[in-house]
Amino acid sequence: MSDGPAAGPTRDKVLAGAAVYTLGWLSEYDEQVLDKICLEVWRCDRAELLAGYDRNIGERHLDLGPGTGFFLDRCRHSSPRPQIALVDLNPAVLAEASERLRRFRPVTFERDVLSPLELGGARFDSAGLNLLLHCLPGGLGHKAKVFDYARAHVVPSGRIFGSTVLAEGVAHSTKAHELLSRLNAMGAFDNQGDSLSALEAELASRFNDYRIIVRGSVAIFEASA
Repeated sequence: MSDGPAAGPTRDKVLAGAAVYTLGWLSEYDEQVLDKICLEVWRCDRAELLAGYDRNIGERHLDLGPGTGFFLDRCRHSSPRPQIALVDLNPAVLAEASERLRRFRPVTFERDVLSPLELGGARFDSAGLNLLLHCLPGGLGHKAKVFDYARAHVVPSGRIFGSTVLAEGVAHSTKAHELLSRLNAMGAFDNQGDSLSALEAELASRFNDYRIIVRGSVAIFEASA
């Protein structure tokens, strides 16, 4: 086990961000977030996010912040028997996603993704960080540590991919500006100041091979470890 979130205000923000995902909210997440908010507010069709999984997922896959398991349930797996590991600080998320994906018999780890994941000797062909970074506390220079912690468990030339809602450097609709303010105020998001240029800088400092696709308020990224 990791030592858990850092002490002080950062720990409080980590726990606040995770606590939003109750079983009740998770039961509405696919319809409210993936169907409506992604398309109508962030202007990013969930099909774009699913395509990221189709392009990058490997036979052994590590998913950080799996949500309801929607994308792992729907994507085109490279093997009929993929090996899937799910990581989240919230046990409700792990329970919801692992139940949905029970045919794959996923293993779960209750971890803070801003600390070393400590998954033993497990190594994976890919790692997904989908709709995760905007929920993590601190600026991108701090939260991008998750790339390092994921990469420590990905084989050389494996894929690291995901998406995040940015605050700056993308073209927001009026609805997006309003919702970003509300979500940051309630602690569900912590992405004020997260910019497209900062995300690219963090990726460029770690990976020789990466790309970013912008769809509305969302940056979709993928890289080779």
